[in-house]
Amino acid sequence: MESNSVQQIGDGFFNLLDACCRQIIQKMGGKPIAEWRTADYNSLSSQLARQTKVYISENTLKRIFGRLKTPKRYFPHKATRDALAQFIGYRDWQEYELIFTVSNTDKIEVQVPPPNATPPEEPVQEEIPEAPKFRIRSLIVVLLAIFVISVSLIYIFRENYVDPDHVSLICENPFGEVPHTAVFKLSANSPLDENEKFGLDFMDEAAATTISGKREVTQFFRNPGVVYVKLLYKGKPIDTATVYLQTKGWVANSGNDSLRAFPIAGLRTLSKENLFVSANQLDSAGLDLSKPFLVGFSNIHSSKISGENFEFTCNLQAEASRPGVQCIESTIIILGEKGRHLVTMYKPSCAAFSEYNFSELKVNGSSKYLGNMGYDFKDGGEVRLRVRNKHVELYIAGKKVLSTSYKNEIGRVMGVKVVFNGIGRVRSPELEDLRTKEIY
Repeated sequence: MESNSVQQIGDGFFNLLDACCRQIIQKMGGKPIAEWRTADYNSLSSQLARQTKVYISENTLKRIFGRLKTPKRYFPHKATRDALAQFIGYRDWQEYELIFTVSNTDKIEVQVPPPNATPPEEPVQEEIPEAPKFRIRSLIVVLLAIFVISVSLIYIFRENYVDPDHVSLICENPFGEVPHTAVFKLSANSPLDENEKFGLDFMDEAAATTISGKREVTQFFRNPGVVYVKLLYKGKPIDTATVYLQTKGWVANSGNDSLRAFPIAGLRTLSKENLFVSANQLDSAGLDLSKPFLVGFSNIHSSKISGENFEFTCNLQAEASRPGVQCIESTIIILGEKGRHLVTMYKPSCAAFSEYNFSELKVNGSSKYLGNMGYDFKDGGEVRLRVRNKHVELYIAGKKVLSTSYKNEIGRVMGVKVVFNGIGRVRSPELEDLRTKEIY
């Protein structure tokens, strides 16, 4: 297995990695990496997964691009390096490294002979004698020996072979209130090698880590919501365990980045007629208001409502602007047992950052123009999201702005979240089962 240690890695590799990152930035539009926000990294993660079939989390990308600092320079796994190279048009990292090295080597000067120059005499071809028969027999013996050794090695390594289809991730205590410490372990149909490492990706809720053999991993969660923890093998997701961080009604929390969250008013239940927290409350919670921040309102608990047949309505009001933030985000997230629905809306001039995610269907404004979803919520506006038999309709201020469909079920509704960057307000959020009329 590869290690993320860079003790044995020279500067040449990281010069190559930096060059690859520069090409990726150009493909993503050329915006300086210092100006990238969470939406940019999520967009790159989505496009990488769609093009290369390899999932690279937002936090891993931040480490690669140097936005998340680590004690030593982060060294990506081979599967990650291959995906980055494929994203910019190469077969794999080895091909990219070879072509990059050749293209950056001084060209060799070719000596062209002058006109009418006398061509050099051709060398006399000596007759090659026929190979003795004993050499042929020796070659056959060597080939047979290589074959036998190869078969033996395959048999030896087969005993330690990991079949990812038979390895799963188990969370021993998936239900909890906030904060919550969850315990994870691996389950397999045969003993696992303690040296065989698997990756754990906790989305935006915690830093990625590794797990192996009978080792347990504990993870602390502080944000209300549903976390789909991905088990990765050689960079590819092979299983998912779900953790439910439940609340007693609607609560608010906030943070300046994805790995820190500040409970507001002790996660006290808020009136759903007017979900709002003031600047003073945010300051009292320990939030640095001089930096960009998120405010989220969450209602997390189990239900019998199908994530494929419901209607969600609310009235959103966002800030017009905030120092250092030109584009104000308003996001609605419906969390299910197996997946989620997400709609992120911006004012029309910032439509490039808009996106929607319904189960496996993911579309962002950098790959498709989503101007119809553009709306400035500074004066408020009603949003209605209707999902009927996996067909989605989105209405903003009474106008249908989106109609699409997805394939994979997300299961029962387990939570609802509304997120703003900056101070926002939600009035009368309500999710109704289209069949039973049950209210979440």
